[in-house]
Amino acid sequence: MNKLRLEEPGATYHLCANAIDGRRLFHDEVDFGTYFGLLGDEVVESEWELLEYVFMTTHVHLIVKLRKCTLSSGFRRLQSRYARAFNRRHRRRGVMWQKRFHDEMIETDGHLFEAIRYVARNPVRAGMCDAPEDYEWSSYGAAIGVHPRDPLVSERALLELFARDAGTARRRLRAFVEEKDPRVRRRQTRVRRASDGEK
Repeated sequence: MNKLRLEEPGATYHLCANAIDGRRLFHDEVDFGTYFGLLGDEVVESEWELLEYVFMTTHVHLIVKLRKCTLSSGFRRLQSRYARAFNRRHRRRGVMWQKRFHDEMIETDGHLFEAIRYVARNPVRAGMCDAPEDYEWSSYGAAIGVHPRDPLVSERALLELFARDAGTARRRLRAFVEEKDPRVRRRQTRVRRASDGEK
């Protein structure tokens, strides 16, 4: 039995959708570009605040903040529109997405930061690039200022999680994503707090 989706305006979600049977969602730049355009349409139509995305060959990840309860309706519409466009272009029939997409409500700042890191580093973990900013179909490179601004992403909302000043925020975001072992930072933070007399 499928778990009921909870949609809450103002809440942030990590979404992941997979192709059926591990098939390719994107065969070439045209397919990637088509999904990019349809996602842009859905961001506007569903009034999403998109913080980050990455399009892999067999799945996609998005981090979305809701303004109203449009998570399920909007994402299903996006999946349906892309499937129709993909099938038409590649002269195929049938289902291309797994039945349900995965969504996880992000309830703490720590959870949000780790989701941001996870999405950014997905292509590196898959062996598709050496550095996350090198992967073209990800918003991360634009967020840290390596590529031109991404029109789909609410860049200000993302960067303000790291600092008020955009330059400082970009540096902190990059340092956080590039961190080799987050456990080291957490241990160092605990040591600093203890030495400062913090509880």
